[in-house]
Amino acid sequence: MADYQTNMSCSFPVGAGNAAAALALYEQMEAELDAAGEEIGFKAESDDPSNDQLWLWDGDGQANVENIIAYALKCAAAFNLTGLWGFHWSLSCSRAVVDAFGGGAQLLDLGRRESLGWIDCQHWLAMRLGTGEPCAVLAETALHPVAAAQGWTPTTQVSVLLGFIDSLIAADPAVADQLRSHLADVSAEPDEVLCRECGAPMFAAVGGTSHHVGAGMDGIDYDRDRDHTAVADTGLLASGTPQEPAP
Repeated sequence: MADYQTNMSCSFPVGAGNAAAALALYEQMEAELDAAGEEIGFKAESDDPSNDQLWLWDGDGQANVENIIAYALKCAAAFNLTGLWGFHWSLSCSRAVVDAFGGGAQLLDLGRRESLGWIDCQHWLAMRLGTGEPCAVLAETALHPVAAAQGWTPTTQVSVLLGFIDSLIAADPAVADQLRSHLADVSAEPDEVLCRECGAPMFAAVGGTSHHVGAGMDGIDYDRDRDHTAVADTGLLASGTPQEPAP
């Protein structure tokens, strides 16, 4: 019988002097999930309570990615954490079962308490095979047509810039606030567009990959994504008003 594993190991910055409180938050979350008959799916440890880093790892090889994300965002809210943080994981198996191996990564904006993007090897490959898009779609210079029509570049996407600002100048909130205000004015998000295949709202993630809008933590409708690739109808905004594509 095959033994499937999800492995991960990373450092998580919780802020100076917050390690003990962060571990207490972990124990509380673990107890709540245990009471509901669920396992937390990862371990949190610290060699020194005065340290500002926790070690997060899978423990028994069964990492629960969603719970790790939820814990990171809980800590971000509790300790007012800012900046970008992420982690990656690997999928393995004790036997050479077809499609049992892979991995993924998640990028979070701690200051905004949200997921900025993710990648899963199997999902990424299935989409590329289905659409015939080249691997360059994930390169920094690759942009979704809607984003390109709005004049976006990868470095001007607001959520990424705000996280970068928070990570570099958190010591000077006044300057950070001025830059946030400026970016909000000059880098407004483009109008929401609809998928031309099904008419549902869709968006382009940071790497250029398109997704249908869902109600989950990362805002992605995985059922629609599995059914077909989200392709923007650039001539129709979410309001339903026909528009001419931008030149």
